[in-house]
Amino acid sequence: MSILFEQRDAYRIAEEKARKAIAELSPEVIAAERKVLYDSGAGRFVFMFFDREVFITYPEGIVLMAQGSRVSGSVAVVALHYLVYTGEPVKGEGWLPYLDMPGARHFCAALESRTESRLSEYFGESPERFSSAARALDGNEGDVGDASYVIYALPRIPLLVGMWFAIDEFPGAAKIYYQPNAPYYLHSEDLAVIGVLAVDRLIRIDSKLSGGLLSQD
Repeated sequence: MSILFEQRDAYRIAEEKARKAIAELSPEVIAAERKVLYDSGAGRFVFMFFDREVFITYPEGIVLMAQGSRVSGSVAVVALHYLVYTGEPVKGEGWLPYLDMPGARHFCAALESRTESRLSEYFGESPERFSSAARALDGNEGDVGDASYVIYALPRIPLLVGMWFAIDEFPGAAKIYYQPNAPYYLHSEDLAVIGVLAVDRLIRIDSKLSGGLLSQD
């Protein structure tokens, strides 16, 4: 079911399906495989989604933020899928562009406008601001482009976000890379979603930093 660029109702359907799948999991096995904490006393999984702590109740599959508010939409669906989905890794080494992910061609054009084009337009002339926002997401320096950072979207899914900054008449450019094992943990559509969320988070953090206030939102 395609949900990233189509009707929002599909998020609700995907969330309901994933919540049912949570109940069939062995929580201890999934916790070890997905590198998340399972709190058996509280009956919930705990892990970081970018810079936010997320809780998923077991066996109900309700997704909550640290302050107890319930999460829905794309964040809830991807968080649930991270625990229940198992796919196939792709062949390759190092960092791969999204186009190399299975089935990526269905989402690639729309994804580019919502991630890489948006990122280059926003940070293309602002190296310091890009670096500050990436570091605020606990990013570690990478080795591509003029500047790049490895940012963990989920415990076993890092992204490499690379920037080539504008010079004279040449505009800036950006690229988001994934590791070959990423499709094992999430479907390609969910991998596209975390690319969009990464850009959203970087821009929102920059806005907070530029205003002199960085808060959890």
